[in-house]
Amino acid sequence: MNTFENKAFLAHVRGGDFAHPGEEEAIDLVLSHVKPEPRETVLDAGCGLGGTADAIGKKTGAVVVGVDLDAESMRYANAAYQDSQFILGDVTKLGEMALPKMDVIYAFNSLYACPDLEACFSSFRKVSNSGARIAVFDYTAYDGCALAGTECLPPSVHSMTQMRQLPERQGWACTGIVNLDLAYAAWYGRFLARMDGNRVALAAARSPELFEAVRKKYADMLRCLEQGTLGGALHVYARA
Repeated sequence: MNTFENKAFLAHVRGGDFAHPGEEEAIDLVLSHVKPEPRETVLDAGCGLGGTADAIGKKTGAVVVGVDLDAESMRYANAAYQDSQFILGDVTKLGEMALPKMDVIYAFNSLYACPDLEACFSSFRKVSNSGARIAVFDYTAYDGCALAGTECLPPSVHSMTQMRQLPERQGWACTGIVNLDLAYAAWYGRFLARMDGNRVALAAARSPELFEAVRKKYADMLRCLEQGTLGGALHVYARA
């Protein structure tokens, strides 16, 4: 679902340019744990279409820079949200980019797709100030083998142990964990209900085949959440 076209379709379902469940509710949750101060510099790692970066900039007065691998998403975000800056790049190679030092780094449902979590946190350290903090809002793999068999998410979804230990190796101490298993299930339940309630318009926007493929993928994710194979969490870190 990480192509520009599919991100745009999901944004249409969600009613905004968000690439994560919970939309504004999820943003407010993250900000309650790591709220940037006005004029602090913030990195959105894997920013997608830019809606989350724009919302965080407006809610906090921080200067937000988004980085994402998809060139078309970056063109769209720079045109749509001109109060933030969006840069094409790999979040595991931030040290090679001309970025300012960051006070806050956050990632909304993007690091699950990166198989080398240590490389992400090593990269974050290279572009962060000494007092920087990180918020990672993402999936959690409770049963990696069962999850791989569903094909609804890539096998790189990280476990709770990995989310604690791998960042620590790169100098980031986990200072808090918020379990979001039930919240993720509720958000995906609402997402599917929204799809079903707008089936005709959404199918017409792309194709009935895409609609059914997307619905199946998210129904599979909801099933994994309900069965305990998959979960969600907010992990908060500070430089050790």
